[in-house]
Amino acid sequence: DGAEQQLESWQSDLEQWQQTAPSLGVVEARQNEVLNTRQKADECVTNFSSLVESLQQKIQALGEEKEDEAEDLKKRRKEMLRQQQLVESELAVCRLLTLGMRELQDGQKQVRNKVVSQALTHRDTPVWETLYALIRKPDFFAPGFAIKFSFWPSILAGLLVILIFMPIARYLSGRLSAHSLVSEDDGLPPAEMILAGMYAKRLIWIVILSGLSFFTYLGGLTIIGAVLLALVISMMIAPLLELLVCQNIKKCSAGFPARALLDIVLIGLVVHFSGLREWMTNDAFTVLRSSYYFLVMFFSLWLLFILSRRDNFQFLNSIRLPLAIAMISGPTAMLLGYKQFAQLLVPGIYGSLVGFLVVWVIYQAGGYLLNMFEPDGAQTNPKLREFLGYKESELIPGVWLGRLLLIISVGGILVYWLLFTWNIPHSEVNIIKAYFTEGFPVGAITIVPSKIIAAVLVFFLFLTLARWLRNEVALRWLSRTRLDAGARESIVSLTTYTVVGIALVIALGMAGVDFQNIAIVAGALSVGIGFGLQNIVNNFVSGLILLFERPVKPGDWIVVGTTEGYVKKINIRYTLIQTFDRADVLVPNSELISNQVTNWMHRDSIGRVIVPVGVAYGSDTQRVKDILLKIAIDHPMVLTHDYRVDAPQVRFMGFGESSLDFELRCFIENIDRRFSVRSDLLFSIDDEFRKADIEIPFPQRVVHMEE
Repeated sequence: DGAEQQLESWQSDLEQWQQTAPSLGVVEARQNEVLNTRQKADECVTNFSSLVESLQQKIQALGEEKEDEAEDLKKRRKEMLRQQQLVESELAVCRLLTLGMRELQDGQKQVRNKVVSQALTHRDTPVWETLYALIRKPDFFAPGFAIKFSFWPSILAGLLVILIFMPIARYLSGRLSAHSLVSEDDGLPPAEMILAGMYAKRLIWIVILSGLSFFTYLGGLTIIGAVLLALVISMMIAPLLELLVCQNIKKCSAGFPARALLDIVLIGLVVHFSGLREWMTNDAFTVLRSSYYFLVMFFSLWLLFILSRRDNFQFLNSIRLPLAIAMISGPTAMLLGYKQFAQLLVPGIYGSLVGFLVVWVIYQAGGYLLNMFEPDGAQTNPKLREFLGYKESELIPGVWLGRLLLIISVGGILVYWLLFTWNIPHSEVNIIKAYFTEGFPVGAITIVPSKIIAAVLVFFLFLTLARWLRNEVALRWLSRTRLDAGARESIVSLTTYTVVGIALVIALGMAGVDFQNIAIVAGALSVGIGFGLQNIVNNFVSGLILLFERPVKPGDWIVVGTTEGYVKKINIRYTLIQTFDRADVLVPNSELISNQVTNWMHRDSIGRVIVPVGVAYGSDTQRVKDILLKIAIDHPMVLTHDYRVDAPQVRFMGFGESSLDFELRCFIENIDRRFSVRSDLLFSIDDEFRKADIEIPFPQRVVHMEE
């Protein structure tokens, strides 16, 4: 009832406003009230709609009404129907309120446009006439204005500030002066040297002006104290601004107008918030505001023309004339008497330029930070990349997304700032803000940009954490254990996949995804996925089996079909095998599970080497055996007294066509050295047989020719 009466009252006021327009402030205040009430009405519609739906489901669950149903069931059905009628009546009221608020907002928007149009086109007395009248009859301060200054307590506070901070300022000034004199060869960048020199000259003055600001402000001279505070803030920011406009040059022609513009803007802000308007007459304040606008315009144009002549600001040449016209328009409108129009143009135009400058600085700083993650670049930080676990030329995933999010972020900041500087109504800003924070419907789905951006950021932060954790676990924690390399790799891979899975679930939850709907869609598509992605799912499951069961592991020497080489990496879909020719072969994980695989290093790295040897008929076989055994025992890689394997053996395999056939069989410690050990044994056999005059025959054939 109260909301309905309020709506009727507002509608009555709107009808009066359409006849006699109120002030702009009254209209905007009423717009905010209506917006808040409409939001509550929308929440009311949402809540009661869900209640109606819940009651309907409960009534349907009771089934159709029957004559012979139980008395308790009849009472429950009757009570639910009564509740449904009450809730539906409340829902109807909320919907009517929403409709009425919407119509009221449309009417208020029309009234506001009319008020703004009248205010912007209204012309007051030109400023030069107002100034002439003030000169003839000085009247600067409002009635009742009086300066009350308390000297004694305030001077004590000012001196206390100076006495406390002056020694610190002198010490820091000396240190900064020493840094500013360091040569570039000592490793200090030129920008830091310039800043050190600038702050060394300003620190003492900052302390003195701070003390004077305390003294005047506490004594009662609020405006003077505010101006001194603005100068203190300006002296703290000016070196950074001057370094920016001068492009790391110690002094340049753009430095003075940039500093002066900063001083004027800060003084204007603190004076505005200090309540000077209440102390001055309308004419005096109009002249003061017009003078302030012209000072801002003068130094802005000066800075614009200096920067536009630089090579790195050539883009300003094409827009210099439109910018200059825009800068002049506001103060000119103020001079001609169009106060409201000037108060719209000056904050809008100059605020927009400040917004573009700040956004550009933020974008440059963000780009510099992202460039530190790039593999090759002037700003690349090798230590940071190494800390995150990335190699020199390896790309970091998500950097491109970071740039995209940076663009979206600075764009959002700029849009919000432009809405503020151009005095867009709070009701309109709140609507835009609601689209970003509360979302907008697309069919049956509500898309919330803020949640999506936050979800993407969290997901890639978790990916970075997974990469860092992979590097930390593998290189530091697990390297101290007695686990073999394959076991360590399996633990690291499973940890990485777990973190990525958790990141995906958290990101989807933050984005507002309903997991129940995902389960329904996944169930509906399960048949299609089963046929279309059968191989991918098979390889995925096989990869998990390989990680848990570990029939093969990184570093193993395996043979799969015609492929022989070392396992380099087991991914979730395939296994990377590097052949002895250093060719990378991607073998699907399902083949390693379903096919026969020869793993030379499954349990350990021990392997056997077999060397066939043939000697001529008539050779001393026992001596041949002794020589072969001695050669095997003398080799450092051959295992001779290991309980796990047999000692080296020599077998007499038979009488061949051209030789007596022997085999030297021995086990070596590392099967990776199989070919090199076999080669060493063959060289030694050839040398020892030459010394012992044992002949290694070659096949001979006797051919009989018939006449």
